Amino acid sequence: MSKINVITLISMTSLLMCGCSTTRENFVSDLQKQGANPFIVEPELKNLEEKIRSIAMAERKHDAPYHLVFDPRNEAIISYFQDRFNKQTMMEMINLARAGYDAAVAARYPHIGSVRGCDLVDNGAYAVTDEVNKDQFDWRFVQGECFDGLAHGIGEAVDEKLSAHFVGRFDQGVMIEGVFTMLLEDNMKLIQMGEVPSKDRTARLLTTTVRKDGYQWHRYGDFKDGEINGFGINIWGYTNLMIVRSIGEYKNGTFEGFGARQLLKPFDDGKVWNTWIGNYVDGTLNGPGAWTNSIDELSVGYWKEGKFHGQVYGAHVSQHYFNESYTGTYINNKREGAFRVRSMAEIGDRVRNFTRIYSGDKLIHDGEDSSTPDFGKLIALGAGLAVIGSAGISDTKKVDIGNAFAKDVLVGGDGQNLNTLKQKLAPAGQGQTISADDKGDKGIFQLSCYDPGSFICIDYTLYSRTKADQFRSQCSQGTNKVIASCDHTSRQAICSHQSAIGKTKTHDYLYGSEPEQVKQACTNSGGQFRMVE
Repeated sequence: MSKINVITLISMTSLLMCGCSTTRENFVSDLQKQGANPFIVEPELKNLEEKIRSIAMAERKHDAPYHLVFDPRNEAIISYFQDRFNKQTMMEMINLARAGYDAAVAARYPHIGSVRGCDLVDNGAYAVTDEVNKDQFDWRFVQGECFDGLAHGIGEAVDEKLSAHFVGRFDQGVMIEGVFTMLLEDNMKLIQMGEVPSKDRTARLLTTTVRKDGYQWHRYGDFKDGEINGFGINIWGYTNLMIVRSIGEYKNGTFEGFGARQLLKPFDDGKVWNTWIGNYVDGTLNGPGAWTNSIDELSVGYWKEGKFHGQVYGAHVSQHYFNESYTGTYINNKREGAFRVRSMAEIGDRVRNFTRIYSGDKLIHDGEDSSTPDFGKLIALGAGLAVIGSAGISDTKKVDIGNAFAKDVLVGGDGQNLNTLKQKLAPAGQGQTISADDKGDKGIFQLSCYDPGSFICIDYTLYSRTKADQFRSQCSQGTNKVIASCDHTSRQAICSHQSAIGKTKTHDYLYGSEPEQVKQACTNSGGQFRMVE
């Protein structure tokens, strides 16, 4: 049985024996011990990691008083949207809805006028529910305050056909805001209060459905055309807790913009609440986003159509042995290529740094064997194969290079994978010419780029000012630094590549690496290798 499977089995056994609460406590304490992911460089992802860590470490509480108020976990989620609504106002409305229609009317409109026979000029007010089409409502004014024969002030209206009742404020025959109720199928009660929606007006209101078993469904926000349009919060009120099912920006009832959601997902023999927060497009995460199951995983990175796609940073808590922070590339929710890992021992504070390699989400090299060179360096040595003649290395090419190295260098391949890759990528640099019309772009341009995290430095000599500017801009991203020149004096391995538009010298300062393996990686990628002792 593999080490990973053993750890997973022990974790599950621990969960069964100790229960989710103990697992949660371990998760929180280990996240605190690990700290923020050390690999994150993007400001927007650092911000999201702070948010998802805060949510993950907040306590989940059940029963009194948390059947009536939000527990720390849900409060943490709400806190990131406090500029979009007033929580106190919403909770006052929810508590009135719980008390019932009559109590809500008495609290909000204790005095109703006695004038009868006033007219309504707008009969488009409706209940926000799928049970009844908004066009079915036919309101009749009962009594209240009037002016010039029109309902104006506090009054009451009914729809006998739908058994709907409304008490609230009218303005020249138009229902503006109030408390509304009707009975739905299966004896479910609907109570709605706040501004009155109409065909041409967005209204901020609360709509609550109460089932016979005590379950409550609260939706609060901006409604138009029967859907949330703008800010909205969707709350599931169980008999023992209140869950923020979703909160954020909506368009026609669908997430569009910054939002958060929670959903029960299987874990071991039960289910746990998973949380997502980030940028939504057409209802799914697209762009920066974060997720946690609050049991053993937390991830932040880039998403495409609800799946991880691009750079991802994560934390894994095993409950035993080692806890890990990691980063790597996902393509359509599958890990691809090199993943840098920082592992911290559960006991003893031992820290290890290494690289795992994945292909199609399958682990093809564990990387925990200290005799294996840092795979990030091997990729950097082979990078010259791809970068000459391009504005940078695409994610796909990085994955191709990583997998080729993994197959040829780490698992005993014959070099054919790298040779094939070289033939595919060579046209990107070889045979390119510089337009004679752009003479100002010609010349010899030099720059050096240093990656302190991998102890790699690359000297570039390029024959195009445009290419030099592109590489300078690329180097300035992340933790890389543009420097005057690489250090040529210390012990190092040098791997050189060249093409029609330039050449590179990659300096690997060999902190713990094996020169023979670095040499093999260099020559397999078509480079020239030499050692400086």
